[in-house]
Amino acid sequence: MARTVVAADLGGTHVRAALVEENGRITGRRDIRTPATAESHVILGEIAALLKAVASSAADAPVGACLASPGLISADEGKVIIAPNIAGFRNLVLTVPLASQLGIPVAIENDASAAALGEWRFGAGQGCRHLLHATIGTGIGGGLVIDGRLYRGAKGFAGEIGHTIIDPGGPRCACGSRGCLEAMVSGVAFAARARRLLAKSASPVLKEIVGYREPTSADLFLAAKAGDRACEAEIRHGGHLLGLGLGSLVNVLNPDAVTLSGGMLVMGEMFLAPMREAMFSIAYGPASGTSLRLSALGDDAGLLGAAAVAFERATE
Repeated sequence: MARTVVAADLGGTHVRAALVEENGRITGRRDIRTPATAESHVILGEIAALLKAVASSAADAPVGACLASPGLISADEGKVIIAPNIAGFRNLVLTVPLASQLGIPVAIENDASAAALGEWRFGAGQGCRHLLHATIGTGIGGGLVIDGRLYRGAKGFAGEIGHTIIDPGGPRCACGSRGCLEAMVSGVAFAARARRLLAKSASPVLKEIVGYREPTSADLFLAAKAGDRACEAEIRHGGHLLGLGLGSLVNVLNPDAVTLSGGMLVMGEMFLAPMREAMFSIAYGPASGTSLRLSALGDDAGLLGAAAVAFERATE
């Protein structure tokens, strides 16, 4: 029988879990609503029950489990330092109590770092030795695979590319700095761009779409698709800035490929073309030949990323 692992993806509204085989085949899917309580023992109990239910569907005992979670994760300690979508995840060691209940090794990993290993093992990063992965969604995250291993850094926080500073005089980021990629190119940043256009009465199309509610990044894109040049310029400028950030990282890391995932990619070539142009314009020497690829994992990126980490841990 093929080896399996239990993989879980901790999202803002649901916790999804499944059994994953070494070839990436997913079975035994289950999910629960993300616990709203701040009581850690309740959260642990609900997640443990979910993982147990998935593990029970395996013909042979899974070789391990992994939870992929947003936020600051100390993977080596098995600890969530802070997770933005689960109130009770604050300096909480998850792996030890879960492992004792499941009877198998349990790991936890930042979701963007897990996505990097997932793309390398199962997705667009297959065949690469060194990979840089970027997630462009509500926020911006990333992960690094070096010599076929997930690189976590000295303290476990490697890959936080969203806090690469592009403009020190730029907008304030949630991290406290100014001009981070996350403050300028993420979904939150594009929503802020939309608000600024409305405040200046610079986009009648956007105003008609939004009415009197708060604008979103999707509204900005919808207005741009409808021919609003101011909105299109904001999207293209964001793509350009992301390209500068990625190009700088390519020069430092020299990966075989850069893979991209996340909700902002729905903006298509309006966003990707200026990003691509900027990235390759500053990629130095041989780095200008770095492959740029879109995620191949789709909605299962979180589960397959967690599975990839669990399989990596099982071989250590």
